[in-house]
This record gives sequence, structure tokens and C-alpha cells, in this order.
Amino acid sequence: MDSIRIRLIYDGVGPVHWDGGADAFGVQDKAGVLHAGIPGPAGATIFDLAFQVKSQDSDAPVLSGDFAHGPPAARFLYLGWRNAHGGFAQRLKLSLATLAWSGVRQAIERQQPLVGTLVDHHPKATSTGANIGGSRPISWAPE
Repeated sequence: MDSIRIRLIYDGVGPVHWDGGADAFGVQDKAGVLHAGIPGPAGATIFDLAFQVKSQDSDAPVLSGDFAHGPPAARFLYLGWRNAHGGFAQRLKLSLATLAWSGVRQAIERQQPLVGTLVDHHPKATSTGANIGGSRPISWAPE
């Protein structure tokens, strides 16, 4: 089974309503733990993650590992913010199901990550004050 690195660049301001600190923002693993990123250019946060690539006999790549959530044909990452009391202020789902074999093979051969940037400068909340999370579109391409 091949391994691949995924680099998520978060260029955003976080939820509208959030009382957590820097240690309460990150990519969520299967145990529910948030893993912090590192500061990047212009205030972005960078997350470098490792995955295993399942059989290349399927129509689309299937990633597995600590950060791969959901069923095989619809894998995704969770980017989350916890409030001071431990509950989620917001979670965003970033699809891994859009990965193409060409990009995955190229990243493996070159030993470089697939990179996706999420730009989120205008977060929204409902009229009752709940942050609006959910799925966000993201494209992944070799570095």
C-alpha cells in the first residue's frame, strides 16, 4: 500500500462565534482529537497529513488513515474549532473523494504532497447565532 501526503492550507478567519484558543483549532482525527497546524504565509495555517492509498485497481483513489473520515467512496477531512467547554463551535468537511488518480500517482512518484487551499474569509452564522459549518469545496493538486 502506497503512502501519500496531503497539505491543507487554511486561509481564513475561523467561526463567527468561537471562544477557544489556538490549541482548539485543527484537523480532527478519528479519535476526535484536533491536530494543530503550523503558521504559514499571510496568516494561513498549514496542515501536513499522511494517508495510505488503497488499491489502485479502483476507479477512484481511496485514502485511509487517522484523518480519513466517511465511507471509502466519500472520504473527507474534518477541520474543526472547539469552544472553551469542549464542544465544537464549527466543523468543516473537506472532500477527499475528488482526488484524481493522475494527481495521486504524480504526488507518490515525486514524493511531494497533494495540496489544497481553503479560503474562508467570510464565515457565516444563523440568525440564532449558530456557526454555519458543513461541506466546503476544495481542489487537490500536486505541489
